[in-house]
Amino acid sequence: MGRGPVRKGWKVFTYSVLIAYSLFCLVPLLWVFSTSLKSKAEAQAFPPTLWPHSLHLENYLIPFQSRQFGPFPFLNSVIYALGTVLLTLILTTLSGFAFSRYRFRGRQLLFLLILFLDMMPGVAKLVPLYILYVRYGLYDSRLGIVLLFTVMLVPLGTWIMKGYFDRIPRELEECALIDGTTRLGSLRHVTLPLAAPGLGALAVIAFMDAWNHFTYPLILLSSQDRVPYTVAIYNFVGDYGRVEWHIVSAVSVISVLPLVALFVVFQRTLVSGLTGGALKG
Repeated sequence: MGRGPVRKGWKVFTYSVLIAYSLFCLVPLLWVFSTSLKSKAEAQAFPPTLWPHSLHLENYLIPFQSRQFGPFPFLNSVIYALGTVLLTLILTTLSGFAFSRYRFRGRQLLFLLILFLDMMPGVAKLVPLYILYVRYGLYDSRLGIVLLFTVMLVPLGTWIMKGYFDRIPRELEECALIDGTTRLGSLRHVTLPLAAPGLGALAVIAFMDAWNHFTYPLILLSSQDRVPYTVAIYNFVGDYGRVEWHIVSAVSVISVLPLVALFVVFQRTLVSGLTGGALKG
């Protein structure tokens, strides 16, 4: 049996698996989008319909006009996500640069301990975090949520940025230091532009992680004007007494749009970062 039929068979198998996985991921999203355009009766009807008989675009306005939801949850989610991205990039850039460029006693052990913190299950941290936040006045505060999201991303972010800094030759920074630039100046003007792909990837991860968090805000926030959209959806469902699938689907579709826009924008940023960070021999 020749190699040609074998390669063709593997190619067919590979594309079949990819198509099946794509359908597995896309069909639930398409179903949620379809449900968001249905009426209440049609959304709860059995057997369900694949496509709505009539479009109900008002489903996208009902959550923002209700007391149970309103416009503030999405605004809170934006604040938490952007604040987390900013703090995460600052802290992990400095920590990753320190682990990559400096040699000190206990460096490897400290790096492993930081990574170990990311392996602990989140449920195991809930009770200690609740006691800590109540004791230090961070309970029911936006600052407390941003700090918590940032701390949770520091281990992964430090590992990502250290990997990018390790790939950048130190000679470039040494040349900048010879020209009179400070260590922070060389980091800002020389190293960070070359690490742009790492910064872009970490920014996307941090935004998505903060945008989709549910458990910690549910436990650590009590004021309705400070909860993110994830908790607001939970409260929105509970206040109605039963799941209003057409409304919940509409809110879910809206919540995905910022992530889609983020990927579209950062796709170009990552490509330009990789091109700009290339080193010529």
